[in-house]
Amino acid sequence: MDGKINWVAWIISLFKEFIQESEGKPLYEILDIYECPTMKFMKAQIKLSGRHIIERSISDIVTDISFLEGFDAKAVRTLTYIATIEGMKPNYLIVAQQLGNEADDYILEIKSKNGKEVTKKSPMEVSKDKLLLSKFSPVDANRIGYLAGIKETAQEFAIKKRDRNNPDGYYSI
Repeated sequence: MDGKINWVAWIISLFKEFIQESEGKPLYEILDIYECPTMKFMKAQIKLSGRHIIERSISDIVTDISFLEGFDAKAVRTLTYIATIEGMKPNYLIVAQQLGNEADDYILEIKSKNGKEVTKKSPMEVSKDKLLLSKFSPVDANRIGYLAGIKETAQEFAIKKRDRNNPDGYYSI
């Protein structure tokens, strides 16, 4: 009878030890974090229980609270930090700057972050659209403002030159 009690006590202690070990380990583990080459956003390779591995975008992981609870505290902090940094990245970038018909006329080729949308606009058009301008990096926004300023200065110079040539203020049509 004494051997049977020892055996049951051993099973119970083994079960308690298993519970303690499993409580300390997170359900999910991050294996790798990388930038997706096609979509240009951050993704993570996640090891689920056993040998199962999945890939999800970091923004999807962070917005899914129940999934996020399966990670340890350091992983949650890392994922939220990366999601915050990714949210601060510009949504658009200038891929080409073409000179138009006039010396001060530029056409900008603008590409979205995911690469699916490419549009052509003048710097004046972009600078007037505050929402669009806010989605550029500070360097690109500065370039857009500079090019729009060049165009505006050239137009003012042409008006002043025209006014000097015609001091009466009358213009022939």
